Amino acid sequence: MSRIQTALALPGLLFSTLDALKLQRHFLQENILPLADEAIASGDHSLDEQDRKKIKDYYGLAVPAILGEAFCALRGRNMSQRERLASTCQGAMTGLFDDFFDRQNLPGEELKTLLETQSGGYGNSNEKLFLHFYNTALSNCSDAAAMKKRLWQVYEAQVESKKQAGTLLTESEIKDITIRKGAYSLLFYRAGFDHVLSSAEEALLYQVGALMQLCNDIFDVYKDRQQNIATLVTTAENISTVRSLFLSMHEEAKVLAFKSGYTKTAVQQCWRRLSIGVFSRSLVCLDQLESKEKLSGGKFTPAAYNRKDLICDMELAVNKWRAVRYYIRYASL
Repeated sequence: MSRIQTALALPGLLFSTLDALKLQRHFLQENILPLADEAIASGDHSLDEQDRKKIKDYYGLAVPAILGEAFCALRGRNMSQRERLASTCQGAMTGLFDDFFDRQNLPGEELKTLLETQSGGYGNSNEKLFLHFYNTALSNCSDAAAMKKRLWQVYEAQVESKKQAGTLLTESEIKDITIRKGAYSLLFYRAGFDHVLSSAEEALLYQVGALMQLCNDIFDVYKDRQQNIATLVTTAENISTVRSLFLSMHEEAKVLAFKSGYTKTAVQQCWRRLSIGVFSRSLVCLDQLESKEKLSGGKFTPAAYNRKDLICDMELAVNKWRAVRYYIRYASL
């Protein structure tokens, strides 16, 4: 597909994406946020406004409205209300799941029991709300066993990723952790949708999920620097190497997209959604990070930069325009 055709498709894509976000915000307001507000009001301090924001503005919003819509575009069928509820609950539980590792240091055996039995001691509001979302997602998906399997894979990848904090890892080890963490997360989100997952689509989503985790690490470089987390970005000597890896993984995903068994039109629509929602934005962030190398002798040195240097504000008009340009350049299949 030519860049001209990709550019011509952009207005409709933007309208569709904005409409999907609006619809999902309404769904959250009606069905999910009241539960979060009630849990926060319990006063045990295991939940706070940051958890609410993750549900409202990040995972609870983007998992259905960006990833879910991409899954639906691939299969050529709209999202059902049952799928929306399952997907939204999967997104809403994501930040709570991360809290078990990052804030609460929940003992491994206790977390294993919680995932295996879908029940717990309800020691705090975080755990209780997580289990509510998890059980709701399981009861609204077509294959609960597959969703359980994927969450267990996410758990194992999350445990492995703890090695990135304060541990000396090789580039190969960091890359392996990055790939598996992202791949299993995306496959977990895919489990909320009814159409059968073929081996070809699984291979595609594994690669796309790995690429998306790299995108997350690109945007999270400031946070990861503050927490001494070793990622492919924080440990890079030059951003050009990260860009090369990004483009290589991007091209591999494109190849797998055409082998997925879906129609060319469906693949194009799915890829455009991911491109405008995730990939093009990451390239804008890479530009910003690379431009900072001149401040540190031509070498990427996160410790030498301030917060503004490392955080890419995608609300700026100039960055939105740059993202559109990257979309036109790289979204063509």
